[in-house]
Amino acid sequence: MKYKVILFILSSILSVSVKSQIQISKTNADYSLSIKQDSVYRILSFWKDNDSTIYSSVKYTISDFTQNQDEKYLEDEIIVIQKLWDIADDSIQYNLESFNIAYPIQFTDVLKNHISAFLKSKDWQNHVNKNGKKLDYDIIKKVMLENDIYMPLNEFLKTKGYQVIGFSTEKHGFVTEENLQRAGFNANEIIPMPFIVWVKLEKN
Repeated sequence: MKYKVILFILSSILSVSVKSQIQISKTNADYSLSIKQDSVYRILSFWKDNDSTIYSSVKYTISDFTQNQDEKYLEDEIIVIQKLWDIADDSIQYNLESFNIAYPIQFTDVLKNHISAFLKSKDWQNHVNKNGKKLDYDIIKKVMLENDIYMPLNEFLKTKGYQVIGFSTEKHGFVTEENLQRAGFNANEIIPMPFIVWVKLEKN
């Protein structure tokens, strides 16, 4: 409840200034809303099949992830996602199955959640003790789901009638020593990292 109240207040404060800066584009396959803030574009795109009127997936991107190394927090981005989404609600129909979101390293709060989850996971620690620095995709997706890695997004999606039921991940590696230390953890920890993340959704 506290999260929802804070989100509502902040969203209301930003409503007038944000709405005036929003640009909307549409093709046969996507409906995208973007906002430019300090030379940075934040884009929420809904996707569908060309011959369908119902959108089945959504993606959120920030244009400067690779150029700008300033810390970003998913909790802060939810304010923008909500504002763009609320506008889309008036224009499109959707029955969402997935949400494409930046991988954990790109959000400071998500990265800390991610690392903590694998450090306390008995499944992952047993795997590391037995196999060393080796990926196990099933364990990765299980740990991410059970520990609500993208908690701010999950809480927001609940307000839209959806819940996170799993993850689809690609291009895996491990958290670097630099990123471990930046997040406040021991540089020697073995933490897996997917570099493409699709959040699987279902209606509440």
